[in-house]
Amino acid sequence: MAKKFHRDVWVGTVLLILCIAVFFTAVQIPGQASYLPITLSLLMGLCSVFIILKGLRLTKEQDGDFHYSMTIKSSKYAFLFMFFIFIYFLGFRYITYWIATPIFMLLSMKYLKLKSWKVNIVITVLYTLICYVVFVIILHLPIYKVGILGQLFRYI
Repeated sequence: MAKKFHRDVWVGTVLLILCIAVFFTAVQIPGQASYLPITLSLLMGLCSVFIILKGLRLTKEQDGDFHYSMTIKSSKYAFLFMFFIFIYFLGFRYITYWIATPIFMLLSMKYLKLKSWKVNIVITVLYTLICYVVFVIILHLPIYKVGILGQLFRYI
């Protein structure tokens, strides 16, 4: 009889395979640009190993008697939020970061039921201003090149 493993074993295994693929891709990057992706893939791989070990421990403790309370039907809000993130990606890509991000932040905080609209607006405005100052004015990154409305936010 085939032994049933806890789903953490399978999730950790898939993540570990992904980390290995990212690692071998990152190794091919020339120069110092490879340091960050290599380090991140190694750290993610380490986390994947811990997930696998936790899953193996749970497999042994529960002896194949797993009860997963989460179903696709009960996870509809998570899938809806993933759809919001996809829409944000499209907005980021086609309109520009500086418009898509505040809209996404305001809508996601509303969706996550943040109580105070004042706090929501203050956080969004401060985040956008700080990012603009740091990335565009101080670091001179050409973020304006992303999206069709990006030229409106060109500083340099």
